[in-house]
Amino acid sequence: MAKKKKKEEETEVESETATEVKPEGEEGAEGEEGGHKKGKKKLVFIIAGAVALLIIIGVVLMMVMGGGKEEEMKSPEETEAALAAAAPVYYELPEFLVNLSSNSTRVSFLKMSVTLELRDAAAVAVVEANKPRILDTFNTYLRELRASDVQGSAGIYRLRDELMTRLNATIEEGLVKDILFSEIIVQ
Repeated sequence: MAKKKKKEEETEVESETATEVKPEGEEGAEGEEGGHKKGKKKLVFIIAGAVALLIIIGVVLMMVMGGGKEEEMKSPEETEAALAAAAPVYYELPEFLVNLSSNSTRVSFLKMSVTLELRDAAAVAVVEANKPRILDTFNTYLRELRASDVQGSAGIYRLRDELMTRLNATIEEGLVKDILFSEIIVQ
């Protein structure tokens, strides 16, 4: 029995020293699981960092390459021309004075000043060439209106929409961007 106790004590001492002093690279069951988790975390961080770096580089390259081309292409003359093209172009039609449709013996009149906002300066020539047709279209429509049709802001918006629809049917679609009323009087 004494020999058995000695052997058990020796095995206990060996197991204690074996757990305390481990050669490098060898870990117990717990160490292997922790090492794999740490390795996976490091790998995820490395991949995420690389992806973020690639995205940042791509964005910087796009900004540098895209912005440089635009600045190189535009000279001061071109910039002024672009600003002039972006400025609105207006064309004022002559004043309209028409009888409104009425069921009573009382006569009502509509006096209206209209300005057209055009797409660009080249549109002025098209509008001038079609001016008689535009005036005819507007006068024909306006004579069919009643005084109640142009009352209030809702009536004015309907009038604008109808005139715009008829204008686009008369000349090129999109040539006129908007119809602006300078004066509207119903008597």
